[in-house]
Amino acid sequence: MDELSFAEETINRMKELYGLAGHHEVIRRTIISRIYYSAHHLSRYILRRVGLRPETWRRNVHQMVIDEIHRQFVTSNLMNAQIVSFLEIMRRHRVNADYQLHLTISESDAEEMFASLSSLLRKPL
Repeated sequence: MDELSFAEETINRMKELYGLAGHHEVIRRTIISRIYYSAHHLSRYILRRVGLRPETWRRNVHQMVIDEIHRQFVTSNLMNAQIVSFLEIMRRHRVNADYQLHLTISESDAEEMFASLSSLLRKPL
């Protein structure tokens, strides 16, 4: 399975899970984490299409992926700067969901993640 297929499949399965158990905060936290990683894999897929090898990056790989998306695509006007904002927001939500257990993760947080990933998937290169 390539990373594009993985991202598409993940969003479909996470929507199903959300429909079944989205009222449970632990499920919303899991969904947010999985959606973020789908966006991360989608970004890596896009970067590979221009010859980069993000699988070899070892330090700060998540930020490097975001930075390279900006450098490769936003600065050359191939993508709107909104993609970087989406990725940064998604990353922040994922960190909150995975590590900030004192914060409440709401249904609107999960729905924002679904909307962001759906938007990314609609704008292929």
